[in-house]
Amino acid sequence: MLGLDPIPVPPHVFALDGERLRYGQFVRDRHGFRLRNFRQAALPRDPFQHGLLGGPPRDPAAFRELVAGLVKGVPGGVREASLVLPDTWLRVTFSESGDLPKGGDALDEVLRWKLKRLVPFRVDDLRVSAAEVAPLPGQEEPRRLLLGFAVEMLLAQVEEAFAAAGVRLGQVSNVSLSLLAATDPPPGGVFAALMVVEDEGYTLVFSRGGEPVLHRYKGFAGALPEASRGNFVGRDLKLTRNFLDEHYPGATLGPVLLLAPPEVEPTWLDRLEQGLGAPAAPLDGRHLPPLRAEDSGVPPWRDLAPMLGAARREVA
Repeated sequence: MLGLDPIPVPPHVFALDGERLRYGQFVRDRHGFRLRNFRQAALPRDPFQHGLLGGPPRDPAAFRELVAGLVKGVPGGVREASLVLPDTWLRVTFSESGDLPKGGDALDEVLRWKLKRLVPFRVDDLRVSAAEVAPLPGQEEPRRLLLGFAVEMLLAQVEEAFAAAGVRLGQVSNVSLSLLAATDPPPGGVFAALMVVEDEGYTLVFSRGGEPVLHRYKGFAGALPEASRGNFVGRDLKLTRNFLDEHYPGATLGPVLLLAPPEVEPTWLDRLEQGLGAPAAPLDGRHLPPLRAEDSGVPPWRDLAPMLGAARREVA
């Protein structure tokens, strides 16, 4: 009543990766969501500069034209939207913290100082943001922060391209956190696990009550053979499961869901079950909120799931 409750984000969502720019308009109704509009545009080959966290567009003017063309075709136009990026580009880590400055440069300085101790990147080149999450049992400081970071030049040039088309990007998230928002958490304090496999690496998220408790991104070493890759992933998954057992003794691990390219799905399901010691299943439409399209051109749910999660989130 007083404007203090969370409110839905705008219904417009864009998803960007190294191959395509996609757009969806998701309208809430009493049955779930309606997909009012979907369109996509292919990017030219190798459109972004290379780096461990991605890089800005090679041709900013051409990227602006592509964005403008996609936005122009949306009936009614778009003024505000969310953006979903690959986990490779927008990374996440955690940090303990005491009381923080309220905002502005003082808060940014503290977050950068914390991040500098955790990641092997030049923090001055990054944009950093944070959200407070539930603390771990027995942690030293009272607060726990979910830190998100990405290359500032990449974000700035993407935002400039959308601004030139009259679109303000508000919420910027990655695929894994958007998928977490798309799925309903299991009841009773049970933990859930979500694995997202992309071309350049994979992300594993443990969550409880819909909130991330652990978020690990691992990049693939280019020269690592497939057999060795399987051993590497298996060891990493067992270490990650040990984290859950150490901090939450006796905790129950419920749903283990996987989003991976269809051709590697069986292999990754086996890796998940062996590494986490729990049954795993492919993420599909049964795990998502009800969604119906207003026309017959329904895109694959794999394309829609992270975008639907972004549209489902609420902000304070």
